[in-house]
Amino acid sequence: MSSANQPVAAEGSESRLAAIVLAAGYSSRMAEFKPLLPLTGSTALERCIGVFRAAGIAEVIAVLGHRTDELQPLAERAGARCVRNPHFERGMFSSVAAGCRALPGWVEAAFVLPADIPLVRPNTIRQLAAAFALRGAGIVYPVFEGHRGHPPLIARSILAQAAEEGASGPLSDLLARHESEAIDLPVADQGIHMDMDTPAEYDALCALAACREIPTRAECEAILASHSVEPAIVRHSRLVAEVAQRIALALSRSGLALNLELVRAGALLHDLAKSQPEHASVGAAILNSMDFPQVATVVGSHTDLDFGDRLDESAIVYLADKLMSGEHPVTIDQRFEAALRRFSDNPPALDAAQRRMATAKAVALAVEMRLGITLASVVNESSSALAKPGASLADEAGKL
Repeated sequence: MSSANQPVAAEGSESRLAAIVLAAGYSSRMAEFKPLLPLTGSTALERCIGVFRAAGIAEVIAVLGHRTDELQPLAERAGARCVRNPHFERGMFSSVAAGCRALPGWVEAAFVLPADIPLVRPNTIRQLAAAFALRGAGIVYPVFEGHRGHPPLIARSILAQAAEEGASGPLSDLLARHESEAIDLPVADQGIHMDMDTPAEYDALCALAACREIPTRAECEAILASHSVEPAIVRHSRLVAEVAQRIALALSRSGLALNLELVRAGALLHDLAKSQPEHASVGAAILNSMDFPQVATVVGSHTDLDFGDRLDESAIVYLADKLMSGEHPVTIDQRFEAALRRFSDNPPALDAAQRRMATAKAVALAVEMRLGITLASVVNESSSALAKPGASLADEAGKL
């Protein structure tokens, strides 16, 4: 087994791949029939099929057994071709075999995903497809926080062994025999580990499904790691996230509608591409490619913000970033002091720095006017040094 540590582009690598979604069993460990459990306006089965379709996988096979008549219309409507496993009571391996036998001849490899793991991201599928195409592995496993998850992408030559008459499982035993052909691909996807064998696990899935367009804290950390962001920048980003969340929470309590998870993710990832020129737009492009457009918007505006008096998630992250210099809390004046000196003989750069400082103070003033207290008092719990005792950033704004 080897490891592929960097994200890879997946353009065009899905064309000779298929997916097998396993939905034939009894769901004996749950009181409810898992493929039909609702998830954000859909069902678990439809969500699994939709993940592959969204990732560009045209051939999706749903292997059915128990309650086929109920599942087949849903699966077909979601874009899958249905195959019935007449021996589904023998266990999951029999469904894997049925799916493998149904693969078209042109398929080079297939994903295998149980229907009770419905929150895998489409970008994870694309990343696995690209890794398979570029590295010639027999099996590509998605890995999150050091642990393999679903779905593995398995070469046709290996799947053919499952389809042979008399083959026996479990699938893990077959895959273990081909460990030397496997690679691990780190992905920013907590969903690869989340199934629903118990009501508590299902509740957790429902909670995560409701905000799947925003990466979790753990997924943000995985994104930073996959792009080799320097430790000092990661520490800075965590501190900016802490400040941003305190401001956002105070504003939320005042009645302002804010997505606190978006604030957290935007702050954690704002310097994702810090080592590159135009790092805000580069970071936004990376996040858009990962299907995080809302976070991309926040990240893309953290250096230059068109404020317009609207306190939103982008404005909060912009302000929080200006209240930290590296790992040290500062006032806005302190944050821009060095830049104003450095650009004193460069009028265009000086104008840009002054504009950014003015924007930060405008956001600070809007926050203080909304809350009726100093910004320093909002963030004071995380750092008493954020501003001088009694100093108001609104007062600072008045100096402009």
